[in-house]
Amino acid sequence: MKRLLWVALGMVAIAAGANATTLSVSPDKLTYAVGETITLSISGDDEGASAYGCFGRLLYRGDIIDNGTRTQKAVHGPSGYFTKGALQATDDGVNASSDAFNQASIAAASPDNLPAENPFATVTLIAVAVGFVNVNWDTSTPGYQLDYFGLTNAPGTSFTIVPEPATAALLGLGLLLLGALGRPRHV
Repeated sequence: MKRLLWVALGMVAIAAGANATTLSVSPDKLTYAVGETITLSISGDDEGASAYGCFGRLLYRGDIIDNGTRTQKAVHGPSGYFTKGALQATDDGVNASSDAFNQASIAAASPDNLPAENPFATVTLIAVAVGFVNVNWDTSTPGYQLDYFGLTNAPGTSFTIVPEPATAALLGLGLLLLGALGRPRHV
């Protein structure tokens, strides 16, 4: 019985020491009007892991979203700051992507040297048409798949784009007018 207790305590201690790197992307709002700028904030916690680099590309609809800007804060490792690579964006009118972060170092970063502030990366997009948008990490394109301190899959986010208020008001007024004109008249 005593031995079983020690084994259970040992398993609990091992489980408590396990690392679980986290990464999240969140929009500044859940609903946007056509023409508005969408700001996606990327936050992460290495949970004690080390790495020689990190890369993350976001995928989304190119038919209702235009690319905006991309910024990242440098990760600081034992040999100095990670080198920030270029942040590219693509859009073929159907599918679009933005690199959220792209960094490398000659020595692995230790958790004590990472920036404590989040978000460490920001991507802006522009709403150009009405619709629902899912934003996901690229986990399958060779050379471009997500790798954040060993994390190779993380949740994305979603939001909705609605007509701009003036357009919605005009559409509503037009429907009311059509309804009024379409009524049969009694003499």
